Amino acid sequence: MEAFRDADGRSRGHLVSVARLAGKGSTQPVTAVMGLASLAGPFGDGHGSRSVSQRSCPSPDHRPTFEVESGTGHGMDPVVITGGFGRVGSLVRPALLAEHRLRVVDRVAGTTLPGEESVVADLAEPGVAERALAGASGLVHLAGDPRPHAAWEEAYRANVTLTRRVLDAAAGQGVPRVVLASTVHAMGEYNRPEHRPVDPAWEPRPCCAYGLSKVITENLGRLHAELTGASVVCLRLGSTGYALDEARYLGMWLSGRDAGALLLAALTAGPGWSVHFGMSANTRRHWDLASARKLGYEPRDDSEPYAATAGPPTAVICRIFDGEDNPRA
Repeated sequence: MEAFRDADGRSRGHLVSVARLAGKGSTQPVTAVMGLASLAGPFGDGHGSRSVSQRSCPSPDHRPTFEVESGTGHGMDPVVITGGFGRVGSLVRPALLAEHRLRVVDRVAGTTLPGEESVVADLAEPGVAERALAGASGLVHLAGDPRPHAAWEEAYRANVTLTRRVLDAAAGQGVPRVVLASTVHAMGEYNRPEHRPVDPAWEPRPCCAYGLSKVITENLGRLHAELTGASVVCLRLGSTGYALDEARYLGMWLSGRDAGALLLAALTAGPGWSVHFGMSANTRRHWDLASARKLGYEPRDDSEPYAATAGPPTAVICRIFDGEDNPRA
């Protein structure tokens, strides 16, 4: 059961505004095409091979299209941010509010800010994503399981299956812009001296089940862009919102201020799919930010001031770190 609330806490009931498609044809969810609904597999959401909306597959000549213009405005239609009361969402919402109204969707209630409304609900429940995305001008999808040590079943259910459901809803509601939070773990096996600097255009090499689940969600986003014409930007975020107390994170750190700037830039992207790294302007950075800069992202922060107090590694995380980047026995 979900509740839609304004910043002052008053219930708004159900949402009635629905985004309109620019062209004709059905709003076909991405996973009902090319057999991708079967991705749910044994770790899916119980819907088997059927898509959430159960619409028929359109012919290639009748694919839905969205009108996407460069730039954004502080208009009436909100940007939906899933997992918005979480670690990253709480960091970036103030920056996003400078240019957008926000609809914060989370399973756990949090404190809203002026210019926000909240949806306290589980996106995995039928119908929630569709109602949460009604009338939205954009989607920032942060919800998921970010644990590098998560079991495959857990990572798949929280990241792949949930993203599939949210993208289906975005297609059905005609949301023209989508930003998907991915992770540097999607390229974690490149985190070795012989591969640096790492180019986001290289073939993905995930270092854990979490990274693999995000590679799959990136490709779900790519198919969504190709089928709908929407703008889909995948951001492989570095270490965001954690204390910078270990030296091995200095090169992949992303400050809260830079994270907000990156998401704002991603929401201005034109039609099509793209993938970028998300780090600050760190002195020790070895992840290429050239493509992110083309979005208009200009990182301002550097992890180097923390270098003097950052200590040795304290735990094995996953294969993103090896050798001296892991604790000694």
